[in-house]
Amino acid sequence: MTAEIMAMIVGLCASASGIIFALLSFRRNERNDNRMAGKNEGKILSDIAHIKSSVDRMETNISNVDARYTGITERLARVEESVESIQKRIEELHEKGGD
Repeated sequence: MTAEIMAMIVGLCASASGIIFALLSFRRNERNDNRMAGKNEGKILSDIAHIKSSVDRMETNISNVDARYTGITERLARVEESVESIQKRIEELHEKGGD
C-alpha cells in the first residue's frame, strides 16, 4: 500500500506540476503576444502621425500656392487693363498722326 500511495502522490505532483507549467507557459506567451501587439500598434500610430504631418504640410503648401495664384490673377487683371489702356492711346495717337 505504501508504494501505491507513493505512486499516487507522485502522479498527483506530476499532474499538478504539468498544469502549473502549462499555466506559466500560457502567461508568458500571452505577455509576448501583448508586447508584439503593442509594438505593432505603436508602429501604426507612428505611421499615422507621419501621414498626418505630411497632410498638414501639403495643406500649408496648397494654401501658399493658392495665395500666390490669387496674387498673380490680380496682377494679370491689372496688366490686361493697362494693355487695353495703352492700345487705346496708341490708336488715338495713330488717328491723330493720320489726320
